[in-house]
Parts: sequence; structure tokens; C-alpha cells
Amino acid sequence: MNEYNAAFFGLFENVFLTLKENLGPEQALTLFRKIMVNGLKKAYGTDFIKGEPLEFQRIVIERDNNVGLKVDCEFTSPEKQDFYYRFYDYPFPNLKDHIESKDLDDTFINFKVNYLLGENWSYKTTKHIWNGDGLTEFLVYKNQLTI
Repeated sequence: MNEYNAAFFGLFENVFLTLKENLGPEQALTLFRKIMVNGLKKAYGTDFIKGEPLEFQRIVIERDNNVGLKVDCEFTSPEKQDFYYRFYDYPFPNLKDHIESKDLDDTFINFKVNYLLGENWSYKTTKHIWNGDGLTEFLVYKNQLTI
């Protein structure tokens, strides 16, 4: 596994800070989300089975490891639907004092979940490095149908 790629992620941090300084926080988030979507869409391609949790795990772990992030996924039940997606290091540590973690996370986690699994999937943050936790953890789950 590669070590954390500070130069790679630092470029994105600088882009966000420049956007925020020149356009304000809301527009910076909007544009940063578009940057993340465009980059991740190219990185993930289309050679996967959408909606399949094992495919999500295979793809995100492989890509995240390739850019130096230590991540893993663990199912919460034997049915292998809901699972934890964990970051042992955070891609944008230098943005901690510049944006709320939930807003920044949503620029890339929401895309990953929707693109690889579908709009009937969601996530919630259960732990975050910025809050003093030892890792950042997202519970990824299939939305329940309500009648």
C-alpha cells in the first residue's frame, strides 16, 4: 500500500481554499463537489456492477489504496448489505478549520455511494478523525422502502 499522498491531496485542499477565498464558502463547495464528481467518475469508470456492495468495496478500496489512503470495509450483517467504509487517514486534513467535516465529506462520499451503488443507498458518519476519533467511519446502507 502507498503512503498517504500529501502532495496529491494538498492540491485539492489548495483548490478548495482558493475557491472559498475568491467565491465564498457555498460556491466553493458547489464547485469542489463538481471537481470531485468529475475526477471520481473518471477514476471509477463504468466496469462494475452498480448496486453491488462487494463491487463498491472492491473499487473504492483499490482506488483509495492507489492514492495512498488506508481504508477498509466491513459488513454489518451476514446478508452483506449494509457496511462500514473506514478511512484510517483523512484525505484533506488541512481543511479542518476551514469547513465542516460533513459538508466536505459529502462532496465525495455521496458521489461514491450514488454512483457505485445507486440512489436507493445512503450513508451516515459514525466516527470522524476531526472529532478526535481514531478513524473516519461511514455506515453505508440501503434505504428502506416505506409504504
